[in-house]
Amino acid sequence: MHFNLTALRDDLAAGAITTIIALPSGIAASLLTFAPLGPEYVGVAAAAGLVGCIVGGGLAAMIATSSFVGSAPRASEALILATLVVALLNRPDIASDKKLIVTSVYICVLMGGLWQCLFGLFGIARIIKFTPHPVLVGFLNGVAVLIVLSQLKPYFRFGGSGHPLLVDRPGMFLLTIAAAATMLLFPGIARKSTALMPWLSKTPPVVVGFFGGIGAYYVLRSLAPGLDIGSTFGKIAIPLIPPLFRLDSLQAWWRLAATQWDILPVSAVVAVVATIDSLLTFRTAQNASELRVSPVRDVLAQGLGNCAAAVAGGVTIAASPSQTMASFRAGGRTRLAPLWSAVLLATLAFGFPSLLAGIPTVVLSGILLALGVNLFDRWFFEIIADIRKATSATSGQRPVYDLAVVFIVMGFTIFYSVLAGVIAGCLLAGIIFVVNMSRPVVRRTLTGAEIQSKRIRPARDVAILHETAAQRAVLQLEGVLFFGNADDLSAKIKQIFNNAEMVALDLRGITDIDISGATILENILAKSRSWKKELLLCEVPDTVGMAVRTLVRKAVKGEEPIKPDLDAALEWMEERCLHLHADKRSRADVLELRDIDFLAGINEPDLDRLASFLTRRDFAQGDIICSEGEEGDRMWLLAKGSVSVRILLSNGRGYRRVTSLARGTTLGEMALVESARRSATVVADEPVTCYELQRNGFDKLLAEHPQLATRLLSNLSRELARRLRKTSDDLRN
Repeated sequence: MHFNLTALRDDLAAGAITTIIALPSGIAASLLTFAPLGPEYVGVAAAAGLVGCIVGGGLAAMIATSSFVGSAPRASEALILATLVVALLNRPDIASDKKLIVTSVYICVLMGGLWQCLFGLFGIARIIKFTPHPVLVGFLNGVAVLIVLSQLKPYFRFGGSGHPLLVDRPGMFLLTIAAAATMLLFPGIARKSTALMPWLSKTPPVVVGFFGGIGAYYVLRSLAPGLDIGSTFGKIAIPLIPPLFRLDSLQAWWRLAATQWDILPVSAVVAVVATIDSLLTFRTAQNASELRVSPVRDVLAQGLGNCAAAVAGGVTIAASPSQTMASFRAGGRTRLAPLWSAVLLATLAFGFPSLLAGIPTVVLSGILLALGVNLFDRWFFEIIADIRKATSATSGQRPVYDLAVVFIVMGFTIFYSVLAGVIAGCLLAGIIFVVNMSRPVVRRTLTGAEIQSKRIRPARDVAILHETAAQRAVLQLEGVLFFGNADDLSAKIKQIFNNAEMVALDLRGITDIDISGATILENILAKSRSWKKELLLCEVPDTVGMAVRTLVRKAVKGEEPIKPDLDAALEWMEERCLHLHADKRSRADVLELRDIDFLAGINEPDLDRLASFLTRRDFAQGDIICSEGEEGDRMWLLAKGSVSVRILLSNGRGYRRVTSLARGTTLGEMALVESARRSATVVADEPVTCYELQRNGFDKLLAEHPQLATRLLSNLSRELARRLRKTSDDLRN
């Protein structure tokens, strides 16, 4: 019972937090839609935004899979609806009837919701989510630029020919910039202040910008009453009779029908964009938690939420990442969080309308400006950086191609219309889909002879692995794993298993996996176990991590086949191979000195002399044998177990594993010979036994047994040459 009460408290707290985010964000987005109608429709816009949050977001939460995902009006969909308003204002037969234009917006929202219901019921949402990333970035960046321009343009005007750009209403302009800057700069300030004020990092930037902007607005009004910093909303009256029910004459419906060809394409575009936005938010929620999303049910819920919002007089809603992540961080886990948010918003709208009436429009303008800047995808700059870093025409071809797609979609979105940008994006997405699907999913096939792990092994083990190289293979995959190529992958793996015992699938190039591809991969995993074969998965991207883990849970019982990276997969296969050929290795639990490669060629009497200078050391799993920066005053001969070599990352936050050493090898010898400090940290991966040679013992060995010491140095040169050759082979591969 205590647990249930705790969960209830967390969901209610999360709902309260998301209410504070949804209020300014939802109203600000709705302002974009009705802005072309003029300032007298600010109250209508605010009411439509609130209705979208309350009715649309509430119903979507009730129908969707129970989760902390919240929905509200968003700027991208609002901007598309604004194109409908502009188009109708440009029609002489309708331009003068602004009430009809407002009603047309609600009809568009309703039709968009119906489109989304169809997307969910017929599985079209699964196709929409395969929109290529460059197309999506181009559209989002175009929308971001349009939002920023829409908020800045009213403050600038040109004088006569050759006159400089002038700023209108400077007080209002500066307050807009200040509100936006507060939202944009707050996360960085919060991170730096975490030690002093831990709660600050959990405060959503939009909350700080909203309440900080309202405070600044009223302070300025009291200090400088004559300063023009804009007005407040005034009366926000949510109509008890929704606009669609006010069409009580055949003539009104006939005039509305005349706008159908303007509404239809915009409604389809709104539905597509809202679905993409929602799917991206679902994926964000999945990455943050173990949330299981049902695409059919959740997209259908979004569609029904939009239908209800339209009937009640609201604008389009979509799943909101800012609300969703704020809810998750506040402890929200079930549908109660977004439902409680809808209840709180309804209480504000109907119980305290005077509070909402006092919200300054300039603050919401600043919030929209910040949302536009944040909407601009930073991957755009990564593409440019990749082009600058390209060392050849081949390596630079892909980023140039991606950048061209981004610019094309951005150009259509900014210079023509959002609708044109979506159409251009859809055409490019179709072309890219056909091109990508025509490529084989297997980019490269490597055998154990062509690629090895970074683990340093004794010569005997290396020879065994060389003899059994055909038993190990790596398939490097790329593109989208879907019904069209998953069967080919299955056939390829079966063919390789005719000779090999182990196959690792390198998934780093996979951008997405559809339901058919996941099903086929699940079957391959299950069958490989029944064939007594080993199929591993490695380098799993975050974008498909949840799908891969789900199919693995269904297909495999026992040891986890997912490895963190390719080197770990190679190392696992090699260890497995050595285990299967244990008869060719030393069966001693702890190797004798004569079995260690470093001491090859040294006769028994000299081995006995050397033993007197050595100390046996045992380390438990996880023990640090030596640390980076320590004085190199000893070396070790590994007789049992294995160790990992790690180097400190440049930012000082953690370590990166660069290689590992198996029994029969040495570590620390270079620092001992050079009298240098350790260049890496060595950690025991399992219980380790080794023979330790300290500096004073080495110096004594040089003085008393020069021939033995010379032999050791010769063997050291041979070992270093072997490791250098292995490193060169790894780099070449």
